[in-house]
Amino acid sequence: MGIDFGKMISDAAKGVSDFIVKTGDDIAKAIDQNGDGKLDIADLQTVSDRIKAGQAEAQRKADLARLKPLFLEDFEGAEFVMPKMICVGEIDKPHADNAVCKGSVGFKTVMNDMSVITIYRDHIGDFDLSFYPELDNSVYYVDPCDRDQYVSLDDYFAYMKMQRVAELQRIAQSLGAKHFKVTFIDRNASVAANAVHVAETVKVGKAKENVDAKHDVDSKETATMTIEAEMRFPGHAPIRPELHYLKKEINIINLIEMRMDPLSPLQHQRFNIEMSKSSGIKEKDAVKIDAMLKMMKVTANATVVSAVKKEEHSILQYEIEF
Repeated sequence: MGIDFGKMISDAAKGVSDFIVKTGDDIAKAIDQNGDGKLDIADLQTVSDRIKAGQAEAQRKADLARLKPLFLEDFEGAEFVMPKMICVGEIDKPHADNAVCKGSVGFKTVMNDMSVITIYRDHIGDFDLSFYPELDNSVYYVDPCDRDQYVSLDDYFAYMKMQRVAELQRIAQSLGAKHFKVTFIDRNASVAANAVHVAETVKVGKAKENVDAKHDVDSKETATMTIEAEMRFPGHAPIRPELHYLKKEINIINLIEMRMDPLSPLQHQRFNIEMSKSSGIKEKDAVKIDAMLKMMKVTANATVVSAVKKEEHSILQYEIEF
């Protein structure tokens, strides 16, 4: 039986025609927004309005992603945690001029796994936060023992030293000490090259030979010492002190346990506390902080990394008598 190519072509043409008619009907129905069965100016205007609305919504989402404004309700969620570093400042032009930021109290800056929140100065009263020494500065870092206390980054390491000295005072008073002294020792190492190898040329008869001459140069270390606190008491029975900044310091823990033991003969003890071990900012965090500040174009008195490294050479010497 032969193939009727004429009929195949006719059927195919009819199918295409039906598809076009059906698709046209679907498009017409989609455009016919008012359902009157006609395509008119009102329908086209409605479609145009919807396209504009879609574009506006896309732009709004893009602005939110770019500017990251924060509103008071964003801070009220149970899952929200205030970041370790916050900035206090005035609203900038990009946020002030954009409608998506209307009513915002600040914005978020994100870099890798670190985020910083900027709170507008006129909204800082909306938060139950304390600032040290005052609100004249712009960048603050959280007190490691008080999540509601933020410390100016420029004063952070001096503040941490002050808190640890104050805690050592309270420990001595609670343990019933008769005398205690806290000395701050800043060890600035000025080390010359150790075991320097110098290639020298010496004559051996008529020949010359290169000899690797080794010169040992002793390390030199200079230190400044400052008495931060010293007191005398009449003494009393020990009371176990509450630890905060020094709660992981093993020498302090041992001191308390020995003093609280009624059979302990402890009368005098002196030991060093490495400042870097009880610091609120470690070097790996300092690197991230400096990078964030650079990205935000915030200037500070010194890099946080340099302050951390300086603290690595500092100790508190604690001497206590009972």
